[in-house]
Amino acid sequence: MFTHTLPVLAAAALLAGCTGTSEPAQPDALPPAPPPAPPAACVLDTAKFAATTGLTWTPDATTASDTRCVYDPSRAAPAGDAGDGPAFVAVDVAPAGAANPSDTLDSVAGLCEDNSRADVTAGGGGFVCRFQGGSVFGATVRGDRLVTLAASAVPLGTTAARLVTAFGEQLGALR
Repeated sequence: MFTHTLPVLAAAALLAGCTGTSEPAQPDALPPAPPPAPPAACVLDTAKFAATTGLTWTPDATTASDTRCVYDPSRAAPAGDAGDGPAFVAVDVAPAGAANPSDTLDSVAGLCEDNSRADVTAGGGGFVCRFQGGSVFGATVRGDRLVTLAASAVPLGTTAARLVTAFGEQLGALR
């Protein structure tokens, strides 16, 4: 009598296990896709730039491209207010033009105020200078590209001297 009941109980136990209410296991979720690479012109190390200037700098994503990137300062005062208009830093990347990097740099250094050019010796070199009524400009050649940095004005919360130092650090660190 028990010989026929054993297979029936075993079959019932198997069916009960198959009809449980637990949901099937979901496949492992794929990790999120990495964020897209920033445009090629957005080359500044913003953490180091902030540490040197005393301001936080953010690339303007709406205007960023592979040839130009504009960084806006932020702080407690109204963003970009320099007294004479908005303050920002622009990075431009263009073909170097001349075969000799020093010829290219000498050409763009024509923007500098007299006797304000200081060479950047770190990395691949370049220069930083004062221009346009006390603002700051810098340039370097990387490969076949000329990279320039220009401050439209000295923003409130920092100084031209701090911008000069920050530009030199940034240009020296570019690869």
